[in-house]
Amino acid sequence: MANIFVLNIEKEKSCLTLFEGEKVIASRAWAERRDMGEQLFVAIDEILRERGLSAEMVTDFRIETEVSDAFTSVKIAQTVAKTFLFAIKA
Repeated sequence: MANIFVLNIEKEKSCLTLFEGEKVIASRAWAERRDMGEQLFVAIDEILRERGLSAEMVTDFRIETEVSDAFTSVKIAQTVAKTFLFAIKA
């Protein structure tokens, strides 16, 4: 079954969720404090460790947001997601 990260970014908070198929198997949420990079890396690491998964076991990383793509946290999240997917395919 596919494991997929979905990051939901709102103006005041963000939440990273790991799905196994349609089932939520882990999530981490944090308040927006202009530290998306740090918070996102910590959340990825915690979720993977908690579930006993390697990064290669995640097949996709999606970002859902209602804020503008110009929002700095969205740009950082997009970069992290693209880098994560590139690294697991390399």
